[in-house]
Amino acid sequence: MSVKQHYDSHLGNFYSWMAGDFATQQQAQQAIFKQFKIKPPKNNIAVDLGCGHGLHAVSLANLGFSVVAIDFNKQLLQELKSNKGGLDIDVIEDDFTKFKTRILTAGLAVCMGDTIAHLPSVEVLLQLFKDVHERLEKRGKFIVSYRDYGVALTDEQRFIPARSDENQIHTCFLEYFADRVRVTDILHQKDGQGWKQSASSYYKLRLDRALVDELLEKAGFTIDTTENINRMWYCVAKKG
Repeated sequence: MSVKQHYDSHLGNFYSWMAGDFATQQQAQQAIFKQFKIKPPKNNIAVDLGCGHGLHAVSLANLGFSVVAIDFNKQLLQELKSNKGGLDIDVIEDDFTKFKTRILTAGLAVCMGDTIAHLPSVEVLLQLFKDVHERLEKRGKFIVSYRDYGVALTDEQRFIPARSDENQIHTCFLEYFADRVRVTDILHQKDGQGWKQSASSYYKLRLDRALVDELLEKAGFTIDTTENINRMWYCVAKKG
């Protein structure tokens, strides 16, 4: 199943619940941007690639950016439209790798939440990095966050509890291959008949920090800051 099919038919229906309380998570993301001293340059346009339901787009708009937010999932974009209120966020339904048709230049681009791993190949990821570099103004910044899959989890470690409450339980199961990780999202939902299970799988690129840094540098970026926050790598790269 493709990534889009997986989100459209399964994960998009409960992603925002899985992510947790929007206001709490959004403030946490905004704090990370502040930690990296992100503020609008002269060109205050920010592009949020794979924006989801808006944790990062809302945070950037709160910091003074005019945000172009792009995602292919209707469910999450509808939630973003509700979450953004009156903020300056242009919501676009599209494959985020096609963002060049939407903007000429930007001061900042972000691709957060392990979204870069959703691309079908390393070659496509490198092209995305090159496209972002091309569209950024001089000294513009590109922020990516991702999980390092370099070391394979084994046995029961491959079952990752994502979130649960009295009515739903979400578990991720990971299977490691040479260049990819197969992710199965398993959801148990409680109804009047008991518990019902649904599941769907898709593939992520098996990225690690060395590979992401290498691709960013090949695309022309200089690595400014790389930090691990809550088991997620955050990289701030600059265009010279």
